[in-house]
This record gives sequence, structure tokens and C-alpha cells, in this order.
Amino acid sequence: MTRLRNHFDRELILLLIFSIFAVAALLSPGFFFRAHDADHTVFYLIEFDASIRDGILWPRWSPDHAMGYGYPFWVVYAPLAYFAAEVFHLLGVGFTASIKIVMALSALFGGWGMYALLRRWWGRNGIGRGAALVGGLVYVYAPYHLLTLYVRAAFAEYVAMAWFPWVILAFDDVVEWGGLRRIALAALALGALFLTHSATLMVFTPLLAIYLLFALVRKTIRQRREQESWRQVIGSFAQVVAAGLLAIGLAAIFLLPLAAEQGAVQQKDWVAENYLYQKHFVWPNQFVDPFWGFGFSDDPTGPNDGMSFQLGIVGVVLALVAAVVGLRRASHRRGQTAFFVVALLAVLLLMMPLARPVWDAFGPAALIQFPWRLLSTASLFLAILAGAAVGNTLGTGEGSQFPAAHVLGLVVVLASLAFTVPQYTDIQPIDESVQSIMRFELAYPDMIGHTAAVQEPFTESPLLPQYLAGEPLQKVALIAGSGEVETLRTGGSSVDARVNLDSPSTVLFYTYDFPGWRATVDGQPAAHRTEPPYGLIAVDVPAGDHRVSIRHGGTPDRDAGTWISVVSLALVAGLLIFDWSRTRRKVAKADGSRSRPT
Repeated sequence: MTRLRNHFDRELILLLIFSIFAVAALLSPGFFFRAHDADHTVFYLIEFDASIRDGILWPRWSPDHAMGYGYPFWVVYAPLAYFAAEVFHLLGVGFTASIKIVMALSALFGGWGMYALLRRWWGRNGIGRGAALVGGLVYVYAPYHLLTLYVRAAFAEYVAMAWFPWVILAFDDVVEWGGLRRIALAALALGALFLTHSATLMVFTPLLAIYLLFALVRKTIRQRREQESWRQVIGSFAQVVAAGLLAIGLAAIFLLPLAAEQGAVQQKDWVAENYLYQKHFVWPNQFVDPFWGFGFSDDPTGPNDGMSFQLGIVGVVLALVAAVVGLRRASHRRGQTAFFVVALLAVLLLMMPLARPVWDAFGPAALIQFPWRLLSTASLFLAILAGAAVGNTLGTGEGSQFPAAHVLGLVVVLASLAFTVPQYTDIQPIDESVQSIMRFELAYPDMIGHTAAVQEPFTESPLLPQYLAGEPLQKVALIAGSGEVETLRTGGSSVDARVNLDSPSTVLFYTYDFPGWRATVDGQPAAHRTEPPYGLIAVDVPAGDHRVSIRHGGTPDRDAGTWISVVSLALVAGLLIFDWSRTRRKVAKADGSRSRPT
């Protein structure tokens, strides 16, 4: 019974219950398709599912993008959030409902992670749990989180933010205590973030590195003050590096092809006019403006955007309390509080127009697209400082069961509750079909992706009428020679056709050529070429009756990345098993020593 009580954490249960109100809107049978990314959040899963059902275990290709020519979307876009949603879809849940389930679980997972992080830092006693409760709720109810969920419906980005506190917790454990198990867990957490959302990764990883450098320096100072050996600090640094490298190895299945093949797509599609960071800075008053809207970041020169960039009044007040009280009061966490105060201020400055020279100097920053994406890390720092404010002001020990923390947690919920109501829409059959992709690309032609081989932009294709009419797709045509062609099957990453040719002919597949495509004629490998001006796949076929097929598969960099990830995963599993086995032996030895007669 005592062991059960030790593991039963009332404040964690309370956190999860309070967090349900943040995602209660997801329990509605409808969705919010007027949110910025809602349409393609759903049809990305449709495309992902198509490749899974075509026998591709790690999808790279989206067959219906670019007016039906397809696009190597999963080469350039991290897929882990969609793997999670696909699990529910394969269990029989609808596309939209699968997305909603993962969104809801991510909110709870992120809040739990912040709770675990703050409880580790502020202790397992009553005040520590109170600090963790408030910080966890500030994280779940951060306005930017609710904006990402209900205004933007940015699925993968929302899931990625749930990993932030877990990554910090795991790496902080490596710095403080080290060990094989902690290295493995840190690698898993960071590797998962790598595989969830690329732009968020670019925002978070540099700040993580700076924090770890701070933590290592702090440990060095503590070790020297206690006149202990440098060996522990050097060992901690080596273990942090090992965990980071192992995380990269786990994500190599995505990162290596991304690095090797990104030049085969037109980069300007990802930094088009509407995505230029120069147009999306945040003005200082917007951080505290209580305005809430469902519009866009559409004021390139001023603070009159149609969406909110507020930090949240409760989080701001608690951060100020942490800065004033926490930095004045002697505490083993004072240096840490100071770090996050400075980090928060730095992140806020980087989102403002005055930081443009910094963005201009760092070329890859253009891929972040929106400086206000740094609100993801600002929300993280605010939640940490909220926990610090509670930990520094409510005293120590159990006290009177710290009701102040409970009341403060309720205030956090009530302050953001109005932001949890989306613009509901009914789910129509077209919303969960490939026709939604055509509808979207017709409305937003700037969102059509192009490979590097595309010489002429386009806004329609021969496949468009077939898609809109809901007809079976005819993805094959003759561009030289004569005869008959028939599309037999179109899969997520393959097309099969039958041709009956009067003479040697050229068969054109209405599919972008891209690394990984292979052609066969009657089951035998066949050469193919890239046909201008749209960069499609062309295959020369002899006269007669033949089956001509194309299938998207591996490349040397994809195969190498896959093997690196497999080996890294095996190493992680080995570290966990070895540590578990060693711990069991130590426990058994200790039990044996206690039971030995004297």
C-alpha cells in the first residue's frame, strides 16, 4: 500500500483532468476545416495511408499532390506524427478522427512532460508537485499551443511541442547523473523530435544546446567548489554528445535523405512570397495584446495581424514573479531561473523586427518561415518560470496541502478557456478524399510543389478533370508511337499499366520523376527518363502487348539512412536491456546480502 501511495500522484491526475478542457473541442463530431492548415493536415494523412497500403513501410511519396503528378513530400517533411495517426486509422478510425485523437494525446503528453520536468527540479514534496501542476497547466494552456491547435490546425508542429519538456528532462538527467539508460532515453526523446517537425526542430535544438552548455558549466562550477575531479564533468559532456549522436542516428532514416535529396525539389516552394520571414515579425505590444482571432499573419509591416501572438497574462505574471522573487531569494535553482529569464527575453527579441539582421545573417532561418514560431519555445520557458514562481513563493513541505497551487492552476485554465473554442465545421465526404487536394491546390496554386526538373509552373493537369469527377485515374498516356494504353492500378507509390503498341512507343506516366522511381516492362527492369517540361516519367516500350509499371523505392542515401537508424535503435535497445539487467543483478545481490544469516 505504501508503494502504491508513493506512485499515486494526485497533482498529476489533477493536471490531466484540467487538461481535458483544453482539448474538449476535439470530442465534437465536427472539425475546424477553416483553420489554416486543417485541409492539408487531413489529406497528408490520406496520402500517407495510400503509401502504407501500397506496402511502403516508410513512405516517401505523396501520389496526389501537384495536380496528381505526386510529390516527394515525406522526403522533406518529418512523418512521425502521421505514423501515430495512421495507427488509429488502421484500427478503423476515420482520417479526421485519427488526427484529433493524436492532437488530444499530445496535449496530455506535453503537460505530463512539463509536470515531470518541474517535479524533478522542485522536488517530490507538496510544493514541488504544486509547482509542477501550475507549470504543466501553463504549458498546456499556452495561447500559442491553443492557436496552433485551433486556429492553425498545424498538426505535426503541435505534436512536436509535446516533446520539448521530455527532451530537456532526459538530457538534464544525463548531465546530472548519466548512465546508459539515461543516454538511451535522451536519444529516444530527441530522435522523436527530429522525426516530428523540421521547422520546430530548427527552433528548439539551438536553444537546447545552449541550455545543456549552461547545465554543464553549472555542474563544472559545483564540482570545482566541492574540489571534485574534472572527470565527472568530462564524462557528462561525453554522454550528452553520445545521446545527441545517437538521436541523429535514430532519425537518419529521415535526415540523410533530406540532406541528400532536398536539391531535387524546388526550394522556393517552401519559402514562397507568403512564407518570407521578413513579413512575419511580432511587434512588442502583440505579446500582451489579449486579442484572439482566426485570421492570418497578414500585416507585413505592423501589429494588425488577424491572429494572436499573445504570451498569456497568467504566464507573464508568473514569469515576472519568478524573475523578481526567484532571483532575489537564495535557492539551488536561482541560476537556472536566471537562465530561463534571459532565454525568454532573447527569444522575444528574436521575434521582433529589430532582429531582422540576425535572420538575414543566418540563411537556413528562412526555412523556419515565421519568426513567431519561436513562441513555441517562449511558451516552454514561461511554463518553466511559472513552476519556478510557485516553487519560490509557496515555501517548502506539505503545508496545508498547498491549496494555493490548486487555485492558481484553476486560474490558468479559466484564463485561456475562451481560446479553446474553434470554428466548427461538419466533416463532408470530400474532406476525407483526394478531391480535397485538388480543391486546395486550385484555391492556393502557390502551394503546388515542383521538383527541380519542372521547367514550367502549372495550375492544372490532364488528371484534374478525373479527380474532380471522381473517376478512376488514367495516369498513363502515349507521347510517341501508336497503340492502346490502360491504367490498371494506381497505388500510393506505384502505377501499373497495360499497353498494346503497334510500334515502338514512348509511354508517359503522369508522375514526377524523382530519385527512387524504377520502371519495369513485363516485370523486367527498364530504363526511364525525365520528360520536359513538367519533369514526368517516360519509358520507351517495344511494340506488342506489355505490362509497364513504376514503383517508388529506395536510393543509396535512403538505404544508408535506414540502416543507420536500425543500428541506432538496436544500440538504444541494447543500452536499456543491459542497464535493466545490471540493475536486477544489483538488487538481487543486495537482497541476498540482507537475507544472509549472521
